[in-house]
Amino acid sequence: MKSTFIKDEIWMLTINGAFQRSNVYETLTSEKERNGFKNELKVFIINISEQYVSSLIDEKTHIENIKSIKNFTSKFRSLLNGGSLNFGISQKLLNLYLKYLWCLDVLKIAPPHFPVDSIIQNKLKMKSPYPWTKMNDETEYLKIIQKAKDELENSEVTNLAELELHLFNRRSN
Repeated sequence: MKSTFIKDEIWMLTINGAFQRSNVYETLTSEKERNGFKNELKVFIINISEQYVSSLIDEKTHIENIKSIKNFTSKFRSLLNGGSLNFGISQKLLNLYLKYLWCLDVLKIAPPHFPVDSIIQNKLKMKSPYPWTKMNDETEYLKIIQKAKDELENSEVTNLAELELHLFNRRSN
């Protein structure tokens, strides 16, 4: 029961984090339709996340997993602005969910990336932060990941997930 409760809570935090300021739904979408969509999306992302529990997932596979979320949501085109979630929102969903699982030690291996948003772009001192809610493909996303990889070389942490936590935690100090 405790595990189910915590996973439901992190799903709620994940949805709220990924859907904030993103104008996901068509105007006339009902609450019932939204909840049905979120429930199916939850099952889909949980299934994807199981790949990461005890295996190192490479960057190419991780990008394909993000794209699979985008593609999955296209079956809800009548509910969603643009006909599906874009790449930016899809990456935020997967990366944020994986971050929470990793922080709870459900994932034994750090996720390959971190949730890309304006906060991390500012922490990485990106000259022109790209709106993550507008990312349609991996191009801008991978530029941000590369900037983080460059930063990682001069850091005391060993992977991108730890780097993001380090930068994220510094914002509150």
